[in-house]
Amino acid sequence: MNILIADDDPVTLKLLASRLRAWGHTVHQVVDGTTAWETICGTPVDMVISDWMMPGMDGLELCRRIRELNEPGYIYLILISAQDSKTDIVRGLESGVDDYITKPIDMDALRARVEIGARIVNLERSLNHKIEIITANHIQTIRMFSRMMEVVDNELGGHCRRTADLAVKLAGLHPGVGDAETPIIETAALLHDIGMVGIPKSILNKRRTEMVENERQLYQSHAAMGARIIGEIAIMKPAALLVRMHHEQYNGKGFPDGLTGDEIPVGAQLISAASIYDNMIHKGKIALDSIAERLQRIRGYQLSPQVVALLLEINVAQQHALARKMAVERELNDLTAGMVIAANVRMKTGAFVMAADTELDDYSIDKLKHFNNIGAISNKVLIRNSTVRR
Repeated sequence: MNILIADDDPVTLKLLASRLRAWGHTVHQVVDGTTAWETICGTPVDMVISDWMMPGMDGLELCRRIRELNEPGYIYLILISAQDSKTDIVRGLESGVDDYITKPIDMDALRARVEIGARIVNLERSLNHKIEIITANHIQTIRMFSRMMEVVDNELGGHCRRTADLAVKLAGLHPGVGDAETPIIETAALLHDIGMVGIPKSILNKRRTEMVENERQLYQSHAAMGARIIGEIAIMKPAALLVRMHHEQYNGKGFPDGLTGDEIPVGAQLISAASIYDNMIHKGKIALDSIAERLQRIRGYQLSPQVVALLLEINVAQQHALARKMAVERELNDLTAGMVIAANVRMKTGAFVMAADTELDDYSIDKLKHFNNIGAISNKVLIRNSTVRR
């Protein structure tokens, strides 16, 4: 074990270091809590043995800070103190300490407790290693399914990859999605159309309005079929649930279960939104500037108003990214007459404000500032490079 000892008493520090080295451990020694904290932030440590009473940062505060660290690898904490009342011991344990030793230190007891700590640290390492193996197998399984889709239909595989990327972006913007849910959403989005591998291409190439009844039923079976395929693997069941629901609609007219509103999990809503958006661009060949209007048509119908708002936000970012190749972003206060707008300016709702290629004058600049003041547009617009004075 890599063990850090923090104690302002040089005699105790020397004694502890000597015994721990004799027991086969690597030892780091510091004389105060502040130095101990700096050491932990820069050196791999498995265990900390700290005195409670030290100048500056005491042992209790040191332990609290260590427990707040968001780093991989558990650090086992042993607090040493002359304070041996029940209240003091409870206070120490509540700070995140694993064990508590009172002075004078019984070296046999210390050795036993260090060995307990070493077993716990090694157990955590073993569990983490097993989790890494499970995660690697999980990723390989997802890749296998994804490659299978690409073999059957390369276009379908590309759609699923793009949908997964966009679903992750939407998850990052949605306040109701936690860090633990994002990998599940990504997995489900990557495999959301896996149930289509058994459907003839002649049917998939049709619009749903062009399908006859038996073709429509076969097409609509792909969501439930995809869920059954990946749901056979226990670790994939949460993703399978989202795959089943990715064609449910906010108004309850989707399939296979006719769920409505909040009955549809947020993850399934985001996958549906990402898939619809990708199809607008790659299948429908709809220009980014026209997508806002299309999204408003399905607001509260196929998709919830909240999810449409997130898509509109991403669409504006996509427009700006495209326009930046020939334009520069400028804050409204930096605009001057004669500059030319490089991309259509729209409200956050998608409503039109000002057209691309508009040459700005004082009136149009004031108009933009007004819309910004009421919170309808951002404080920046894209200006054609050729009209910006250097």
